[in-house]
Amino acid sequence: MQVVRRAWEYEMFGRGGEDAVADFAPDFVMNPVEENPSYGRAAIRANFQRFASVWDNLQVNAEEFIDAGDHVFVAAHFRGRGRASGITVETRFYEVYALLDRKIVRVDEFTQRDEALKAAGLRD
Repeated sequence: MQVVRRAWEYEMFGRGGEDAVADFAPDFVMNPVEENPSYGRAAIRANFQRFASVWDNLQVNAEEFIDAGDHVFVAAHFRGRGRASGITVETRFYEVYALLDRKIVRVDEFTQRDEALKAAGLRD
């Protein structure tokens, strides 16, 4: 679970540098809700930079981490103002981190908690 916590901090805030990047497999897949999947460690950096470029006053808080063996469920609260629109947005996303040999191989993002819990193997 510590691997996911460290990786989440890097993914959201760019913290941890190369140590955090090393937690992701080289062929890592990021599958966000509103975009096409992206691949590789460079996708993590690009996602962070894109996020930072479109939001003002972005606040992201991890509310929950649930260890499910080779998957980890993360609930996160997002609040920010769109840089172009000026509109404030507040929402929750649920991420499922898939691990293989202590490396993160995939992150799938969901808007519905139950769907994410099911993907993590925590619900039928």
